Amino acid sequence: MDFFKKIGKEVSVFGLVFVVFIALFAYRQVTHVELSQDKLEEKIKDKDSFVVVVGSDKDNTTLNYKNVCLKYLEKNHSDKIYYVNLAKENNATTYIQKTFKTDDGTIPSTFVMKNGKVKVQKSGSLSYYRIAELFK
Repeated sequence: MDFFKKIGKEVSVFGLVFVVFIALFAYRQVTHVELSQDKLEEKIKDKDSFVVVVGSDKDNTTLNYKNVCLKYLEKNHSDKIYYVNLAKENNATTYIQKTFKTDDGTIPSTFVMKNGKVKVQKSGSLSYYRIAELFK
């Protein structure tokens, strides 16, 4: 009988840890949405309004900026920032210039899109407070 109680406790602890990991994974998916380049172009064609960061996971500046964005999203649950990884793109600068119709192709760049058009463009990584200003 003690054997079954011990097994029951271990299964309960494992189940609890498993549920916590699933909850953390779901939270990450809700706050940080990664878009493919095709989905980005589709959102622009559909004239959606959103905030998007384009960068490369090969770039340390972008990786640090992603962390700042995640910290912002943890405290501001209603806001959403999309991320497009251009690590596999041969010429990221040209892609940014063509897609967003801009002269600046800096990585990372943040774009505030309104009705499919660039309303605000910020080049480079932004501070927590600069990100907050984008949503005002």
